[in-house]
Amino acid sequence: MLYITGPQKSHQEPDPSLINPRLPVASGSPNLTLKQMGYWPSYSTISPEARKAYLLWLAGGRKYPSADIGYVFLFFYGLERRVLEDMTGENRGSPELAAIEAEIHRLLAAYGHNRSFKGYASRFLEFAFAPADPETPGAPPALPEERGFELPLSLRIGLGLFARDQKPVPAEWALAWLRADPNTYLRTPALRCHEHFATLFKQQYTDELRGGLRLKVNRTKLKISYQPASSGLRYAEYSRTLPGLPDVSAVTAPVAELRKLANKCSDALDAYSRYLGRNPDKALALEALLLLPVALWPTEVRAELGALKNRVGDGMVLIPFGELASRLKSSGPLSRDKMLGLAHALESLNLGIEPDVIAGTKAPKAEDKIVLFPTLPEDGAVRLTPTYVAATVTLDLSCAAARADGEVSPHEMLHLSRQVDSWAHLSDAHRKRLKARLRLGLEQPPTLASLKKKMEPLSGEAKRAVGQFLAHLCQADGLVSPEEVKFLERVYKTLGLDTQLVYSDLHVAPEAPLKGAAVAVPASRTEPKKAGATQSFTLDHERIAQLHKETEAVSALLAGIFTDDTLNEAAVPQEELPAEEPAKAESSILGLSEDYSSFVRHLVSRPLWAREDLGDVAADMELMLDGALEHINEAMLDIFEAPLTEGDDPIEINQELLEQLPL
Repeated sequence: MLYITGPQKSHQEPDPSLINPRLPVASGSPNLTLKQMGYWPSYSTISPEARKAYLLWLAGGRKYPSADIGYVFLFFYGLERRVLEDMTGENRGSPELAAIEAEIHRLLAAYGHNRSFKGYASRFLEFAFAPADPETPGAPPALPEERGFELPLSLRIGLGLFARDQKPVPAEWALAWLRADPNTYLRTPALRCHEHFATLFKQQYTDELRGGLRLKVNRTKLKISYQPASSGLRYAEYSRTLPGLPDVSAVTAPVAELRKLANKCSDALDAYSRYLGRNPDKALALEALLLLPVALWPTEVRAELGALKNRVGDGMVLIPFGELASRLKSSGPLSRDKMLGLAHALESLNLGIEPDVIAGTKAPKAEDKIVLFPTLPEDGAVRLTPTYVAATVTLDLSCAAARADGEVSPHEMLHLSRQVDSWAHLSDAHRKRLKARLRLGLEQPPTLASLKKKMEPLSGEAKRAVGQFLAHLCQADGLVSPEEVKFLERVYKTLGLDTQLVYSDLHVAPEAPLKGAAVAVPASRTEPKKAGATQSFTLDHERIAQLHKETEAVSALLAGIFTDDTLNEAAVPQEELPAEEPAKAESSILGLSEDYSSFVRHLVSRPLWAREDLGDVAADMELMLDGALEHINEAMLDIFEAPLTEGDDPIEINQELLEQLPL
């Protein structure tokens, strides 16, 4: 795979790769790692020491890993000339072409760490060995580690085929297009959380774009071109057009739509990204996962949630909150915003949790009990309506009264459960949640102090009705214990009621306001007990049937008193996290606008343009060709004192200026 010749009579400069055996070669053992050649080396002009090193590198199988990359390029120049000049009519299946292709792949494996060589060799493979009649591809091609100033050829061919065949662009191809587009700069969340970003992007791409983008066949034809590394070929034009394929990279609208979707996905990952920035070793902790959509949680965590959901089934489960947090790999106590995230995550799996932190309830501690139950996702604000809050206050008071004697009788539990079922003015979801609240309240009753603020807005009449309701609830099991009497005394005191009313409410005469109630007679006397009495009372069971109507009356009364204004005072503000600064766009070239910068990248992809071809590119980008060239050349003249393009048809690109452009 070498060019070797004797003395040349021509005055033309020999090809850089050409080995002339008559030129002097140094003796001794040269250092192959030492840089002894310029940017564009040529065998005829390098030093005898460099020739000796190059010949040793060739004799050693062209595989010394630390050799100066100049020797690799010097050999590569010969492969370029052989394929581009000597074998232009060669059959694609030629054994020699196959051997050259394999050799370039081998060199890439050995020296691909060099950015310059990897770029030239990869582009050469794309150009020289691209199929003449490509078929609709499957998976997208592997992208280069660093983006160039234009889309990789294999990607442009695939996208052109989707446009030609009018097939939707698959999500994997759309993501590859976005990541390789030279005018797109992804934000920090998309880079730091690249795997989560890819998953979320592909999910939302399919959902929002109804199966994928359908590209139009634009005017710019896909023209494959290659600019050789060899200085001996640098002024020649090597290009070919793939018939029937449009160059979709010249159209800006589709990729702009992809950028919009990418920004939406970055927003969804923003909080998680910032958390990882502060805690890079806690990517799998519950505190981190709560900042992600549940669909992006690790498989093992979602499996744990699935097992928990199966355990709940159609019923409910009462467990310590610490057990749930431990099963989900929490690294410590959860802040309120993390607890809200957990509640929303559970709701997305149709699991409700009490206490209801979404509606403003205090977040549980590790030792506190919680209830999990089946539900449907619902806005927590719906549970801040006066009617629903009235039901929760009624239920909380009932739980506290039922547990006043240290245990809950089956009669009391059955009564309260049936009471919740009877509240037809509430939705099924609300009643299901209230039953979970009841289960938690009977296990872990609210304190009187926690209920005091909720009862403050009540009028005197309403407070009196609440007191009577609780007194009657304590009679549901047919016996009022001393502990229940003490509890009622504290409630009446909190409500600002005379504690002596406890005894009159427990011993209502027939002419008392509670119509239809039977007379309650103490076990040892017929006089009302004084405050502090500890005897039990045996009561008439006929009164229990009246409790249902009284509970309804008190609940309706509370609903009329708890207004939206009252509830808003108790609303708990959620912590707002500042948005992460998006990565600054770096797509501008020397201060040119995004449109002109994109056009420049298309310009420099070929050393020479036919005016018609470049006109199609400008039209696809919604630019006027002459105006765009004039504007770009003025900018180049101001900075480099030379225009980027010369000529009218064809239009030639200034290759010396190309080396100085920050592409």
